[in-house]
Amino acid sequence: MNAPHKLYLVSHPPCITRYGTHTSLSTAERVEIIDALTQTLSATLSILARLKHSQQTLHAVSFLPVQTLLRRLLNANTRYADFLVTGITDLGGHAQRDALYHLNEAPEPLCFADCLKGIDRALRRLRAADALFRDCRASAIANNDCASRQLFEACTRHNSYFLSLINNHLFSEH
Repeated sequence: MNAPHKLYLVSHPPCITRYGTHTSLSTAERVEIIDALTQTLSATLSILARLKHSQQTLHAVSFLPVQTLLRRLLNANTRYADFLVTGITDLGGHAQRDALYHLNEAPEPLCFADCLKGIDRALRRLRAADALFRDCRASAIANNDCASRQLFEACTRHNSYFLSLINNHLFSEH
């Protein structure tokens, strides 16, 4: 993605936000954070598509704990995606949740093992985002930027919760 396109993402004046980081971060910092949140959202929606596909693939499975687990993961995934969309919008970016959900639907049928491989690849991107959010939080603390600190604490909390939920239930050896 080239820089002028990124600047367009934050070209409109942000409205009142949950964290107030639109006033505490420079435009360049906001662009960088919006880009990171957008990449995280992409990974999250990729996982969502694979979880939905897994749910459809396993719809005939009568083992109730499997169905319950998939519903729980889908609900957590949707909440995390909504949080990311809100964060992007709060920083002045554009993210249309419904359009993004449809873009990330799996176009071809996948077996359950392929879904798990795709989820594992997306988890690597979420782990990288987790490290970035922690670094940004540390920088906000060092700069005494309470608004950004709160945003990055929320990002870290949501990302860590989602990572642990997926790891604990799908990839216990990671």
